[in-house]
Amino acid sequence: MRRLSVLMPLLALVAGAAGSYLRWQELINVFDINTGLPEPRAGITISLFALAAVLLIICAVFALRTGAKYLSRQGFDNAFGTESLAYPFVFTLLGVVWLGATVKYYIDMNASSLVTASTLYFTILSGFAAISALLFAIEVYQDPRRKTAMVLCVVPILFMCYWLVLLYKQYATNPVLLSYCYFALAIMTATLSFYYTAGFVYNKPAPGKAAFIYLASVFFCMVTLADEHPVSIKLILAAVTAMNAVHSSMLIRNLQKKVS
Repeated sequence: MRRLSVLMPLLALVAGAAGSYLRWQELINVFDINTGLPEPRAGITISLFALAAVLLIICAVFALRTGAKYLSRQGFDNAFGTESLAYPFVFTLLGVVWLGATVKYYIDMNASSLVTASTLYFTILSGFAAISALLFAIEVYQDPRRKTAMVLCVVPILFMCYWLVLLYKQYATNPVLLSYCYFALAIMTATLSFYYTAGFVYNKPAPGKAAFIYLASVFFCMVTLADEHPVSIKLILAAVTAMNAVHSSMLIRNLQKKVS
């Protein structure tokens, strides 16, 4: 699985980059400036749908094959191979990026006088999620048997669930699904990615499903980077993208064949 541990995340990243470009072109050329409505059956829109479908099919086939023939090792540290110092170093860096983006988000909202209760809750939960993500990486590197990791891995899930609630409140009355569907898919898959990561901590591993969600999250988060979101939101999505790319590679690399 060593080759696939590089090829599958790379495939998701390349497809995500191509999807981000198509999404950028779609926002420029397909949506009407005055009405905000998309052009029906636009070639760019169909191309992006097709790219997403092909990638998801490839990832689903890979996940089914993985679930049928391979097992993850017992314990999070063994399943992902977190004995290297590179793991806490990379995730600490990504956690700092996430935390910095959260601070920037609050500063930007405060400067625009848009600080509401929802903004404040989002900032607090996002900050806790960023800190938890980097502390979790340090914890499983030092001693994965301590119960602190079980608490830390839940915090990003709570934040992502709250983000989904905010997304629903923001777009519930918007009839143009195409304007926010990739953003919704990005947050949904990111939420599930943290959920399946926690599964390994709680001794409920699902390597096939986890691999699929990691790769899907990488793709949809990258596509969403083309949307007109604040830079701070894009940085959070970029940090989550990198986390899932790293986790997918580490998980696939450490899978072992089932003994018949």
